[in-house]
Amino acid sequence: MQLSARAFRLPAVLRLRRLRVLDSPWLQMRATLRLWARRRRGRRELRALDERILRDVGLSRSQADFEGGKPFWRA
Repeated sequence: MQLSARAFRLPAVLRLRRLRVLDSPWLQMRATLRLWARRRRGRRELRALDERILRDVGLSRSQADFEGGKPFWRA
């Protein structure tokens, strides 16, 4: 028996409840703070990579420095 994509979707009531919960300003702020922390950590790690790893990834040192130097609130 093959399951359709529809079988994996949440029922409409649960989807609406989930959307209503995410509308909470506190949860939105928490999600934003987590995103900012993830960006900060990732940019710090990018600046710490050596030339060999950057070359493997396909970035130059200047590209890594530019991306790593962005403030955490900028995408």
